Amino acid sequence: MILCENLSKTFNSGSGIKNINLQFLPGFIYGIIGYNGAGKTTLLNCIEGLYTATSGFVLHNDIKTTNEKDFVSIRRKIAFLPSDEYLYPMLSCSENIELATILKTGKNKLLNETEALIKYFEVDKYLNKRFRECSTGMKKKVQIVISLIGGIDTIIWDEPNDGLDIVSNIKIKNLLKYYKSKNVTVLFSSHVIEFLDNFIDKFVLLNEGEVIDNNDIKNISSLEELFIKNMLPDDQVTDLFFNK
Repeated sequence: MILCENLSKTFNSGSGIKNINLQFLPGFIYGIIGYNGAGKTTLLNCIEGLYTATSGFVLHNDIKTTNEKDFVSIRRKIAFLPSDEYLYPMLSCSENIELATILKTGKNKLLNETEALIKYFEVDKYLNKRFRECSTGMKKKVQIVISLIGGIDTIIWDEPNDGLDIVSNIKIKNLLKYYKSKNVTVLFSSHVIEFLDNFIDKFVLLNEGEVIDNNDIKNISSLEELFIKNMLPDDQVTDLFFNK
C-alpha cells in the first residue's frame, strides 16, 4: 500500500503540489489526470522517491521514502517510467537494456521476462539501433521494457502513451491488466482521456497542485464530462469560434 499524507512539494517558481492525501492499493489501476503543470509529474516523482517532500510524507508499506536504508529494497521493486528520455543516446537499444539489467538485477544476462517484453513490443526489430536514432514511439517502448526489469510490485508511469500508436496502446492496456491480476499497484498519468475511460479502476484529478476529485471510475458517467465540469469554465466550453 502507498500512502501520501499531507504531501507538499513546492519549487522556487511556486508550482508543485499541496497537502495531498491519497491512498493507493495493490490490485488497482489508478489514472492521474489534469492540465499540463497541474502537478501530475511532481506527485509521481514524490511517490517514487525521486523528489523529497517539502512537507508531509509518502509511505510504501509503512516505510517512508526518506528512510533511505529501508526504502532502497522497496525502490528496486518499483517500475518507474519518467516522461523524459533518460537513456544513453549513443548506446544501442540492446546495450541500454543490458546495462539496465546489470544495474537493476546484478545479472549480465537478460531475464526471460525481459526477452518476452522485447518481443511483445517488437523492440527486437531495432535492438541494434542507437537510441538517439529511434523514433519517439520506439524510445518509449524501450523505456517501458527497462522499467519492468526485475521483480516489481508497483508501477509508476508518467505519460506512457507519448508517441505510441494504437496497437502499442492496446498492448499497454493488456499488460497493465496482467500486472493488476498479479496484485501490482499501478499508477500512471495520461492526457489521453479515451485511453483511461473504461480501463482504469480509480482516478485522481489534479489542478494547480491540489486534488479536485479522487474517486472510483464506476461512480462517474465519463472522464471527459468530469474534466469539463471541473476544469473548464462555461465560456471555454460554449463560446468557441466554430459555434458562432
